[in-house]
Amino acid sequence: MHSIVIHFGKKYEDWHFVEPFFYKLQNSKELTFYWEEEAPASNPLFLSVVDTMIEHLDRHRIKDWQLIILLNLDDELNRRLRLTTHLSEIRRDLLDPLKDKGFYPTQTILHLVDMIQRTSNYAPIEEGLKRYWELDHYGYLLKSTMWPIVGNAFCEEEINQLDEEWGEPIQLQDIVLDQPGEQFMEALEMKCERVTTCLAKKIDKKKDLLLLREEKPGRDEWMTKDQLDIAMKDFENKIKQILTLPLTPSLTYFTPSRELSSSLKFHVGIQSEIGDIRLIRQEIIQSSHRERMKGYLELVYFLLTISHHPKLIERLEKGSTSEIQILLENESLETLLNHYFMSLVKAKRQLEDQLLLQNQFHTHRFRDDDFSPYTAASIEKRRDVHQPLLKSSKITYQFYDQWQDQLYKAETTLIDRENELLKKSREAISKLNVLRRRNDFLEEEELIGINDYKQDILQKIGVVQRDVIHSAPGRSQALTTWQDFVTKAKNQMHFLLQLLPNQQQFLMLSILIVIILFIPFLHMLGSNGSAEVPSYFYGIGFIVTLLVTYCGYFFTKRKSYYHIWKFQEKTYEYTENIYQMQVDAQHKYNDYLNHLFRLFSLRKYLEKLSIIGEEKKVQNLLYRYHLIKLDEFVQRTNRLLHILQMNKETFAAKQELRVPGIKFEKSIIENPIYSPFQPLGVQGLNGHGIEVYLGSAIEQYPSDYIHELEQIRIQEDKVYKL
Repeated sequence: MHSIVIHFGKKYEDWHFVEPFFYKLQNSKELTFYWEEEAPASNPLFLSVVDTMIEHLDRHRIKDWQLIILLNLDDELNRRLRLTTHLSEIRRDLLDPLKDKGFYPTQTILHLVDMIQRTSNYAPIEEGLKRYWELDHYGYLLKSTMWPIVGNAFCEEEINQLDEEWGEPIQLQDIVLDQPGEQFMEALEMKCERVTTCLAKKIDKKKDLLLLREEKPGRDEWMTKDQLDIAMKDFENKIKQILTLPLTPSLTYFTPSRELSSSLKFHVGIQSEIGDIRLIRQEIIQSSHRERMKGYLELVYFLLTISHHPKLIERLEKGSTSEIQILLENESLETLLNHYFMSLVKAKRQLEDQLLLQNQFHTHRFRDDDFSPYTAASIEKRRDVHQPLLKSSKITYQFYDQWQDQLYKAETTLIDRENELLKKSREAISKLNVLRRRNDFLEEEELIGINDYKQDILQKIGVVQRDVIHSAPGRSQALTTWQDFVTKAKNQMHFLLQLLPNQQQFLMLSILIVIILFIPFLHMLGSNGSAEVPSYFYGIGFIVTLLVTYCGYFFTKRKSYYHIWKFQEKTYEYTENIYQMQVDAQHKYNDYLNHLFRLFSLRKYLEKLSIIGEEKKVQNLLYRYHLIKLDEFVQRTNRLLHILQMNKETFAAKQELRVPGIKFEKSIIENPIYSPFQPLGVQGLNGHGIEVYLGSAIEQYPSDYIHELEQIRIQEDKVYKL
């Protein structure tokens, strides 16, 4: 069962010494505290705490829970109000709103912390508190001459006046109860009329005082009109019962003061507002610092017990008042607190050592990422697909078409390569985006100061940014340049082909050359000395003439074709240059991507370093926070041992002590080291339990981890006896 504890008034003096005892239950979400001083000063506690409690219960889906309200009777705020008033406010402002919203507790306990000095009859020694106690306990004020009576509440003297009006007790020795005499009944009716009239006058006077009161009367000083009316009505009903036949033998013992006192106790005292609330009172001696602290510890162990064993409260009747007495084993408590103190000391020393290392603001150097888009390789492999026409090829009327077809294939290849270049570039950009989103960091063994490392990276980022700007590629001009070249090349090839002589021209020229070269031979043949020249000489001359003509023809043709083959070779080389332009453009783009990736990597490193630096700063703050808290808790525990007058063990005796690790990102409540009930701490004896005395009955409850609690005695409360 979940337990919610609400405290009225300010925290008790030195209460912070015992707060760590609740951390274990609070961390397991079994116990929740709400303190009045945490509520806004402008509003009463319940106006804010009801919504907070409902939100807490709804968020954690808690259906079965108990409400424990702590009330210090000696608190400055509580001294101004009666206990009955507190009960009324608890019911009106807390329990009723919870009930209306479907979050009513399974059981409600009002735990009174009683530090008030009292007399032998349980009344407070202080007159102001005594008056409130009388109204809470009796419903009226007892006789007192030490201070003037304020308000319209009944006092004992007024109540006793009714007995005087009643007169002598009624004697029933000679009276027949079912048929009393007429004279007897007349006397009885006169008695009843006298006391009724007397009470009516007193109540009317009190109502007049209530009306004459200019400011709004406080419920602690004044009886309300409804309370006065119901007291009168109860008394009149009792008088009617007395006059109703047959008479009862109890008439002999009837006194008006007893009836009015009983009515006032029920309608003005705490019984009027207690309802189903179980009221438990615990006395704590305030005059001694040691006794007060022991009382706080007893209160702590009682709250822990009923949080673990809510059935213990179920054994108490609803609307009852009880007093508790707690017995702790001093030896076990001393052992627990010593172990707690030594654990805190050791944890503090360990944290101090860690903090010395943590102050070294270093980290591991990051390993540079290896990135290369590598998109130009597939383009370079296609350089030798198209070769120029062979020089042995005949230049016919189809040559120009063949050469133009070569240009077309080269252009197609260039377009394909351009598309492939774009495709590979997009793939490289996609790869770059993937690498940008990657958050894995490879670290070197080298340690370097974070601030120095950040300055180094900032310098590198400046250099790489300049490289990125300078290496930014423009749009590829290969295809445009090629298309401009093809237009000019076609005109040039057409012009060169036009300069070539055709076959007819070659034949005519060859015949003309032969004739011109052979004319001297014909002249010799017609001269007188021709007979002396052998005939074969003319054959040789003719053949030589033909050879010279053919050589001229061959060299002329070769010379004419040379420019064409030369231009074709130039075209092929230009094509190779255009291919290389694409490769260079791709390499330049790759270089740009590599610089860009380097820039992204450096920025990623810088961001990671900033995060590491902030984490280390936060970690340092957490380390220092817990170091301060550990020191604070060491001082607290040391002070607690001193107050309780317990011996403190030396640290040397606890060198092998194991302490829970600190979760720096967690709160104090969530760290076991701050709780005296540590998982590595002192364990209780097997079979040890808590003895609970409920009146004359004895019950045994498991002690769980609260082994220092030996006994709880619960008996009927004599201070607020119903």
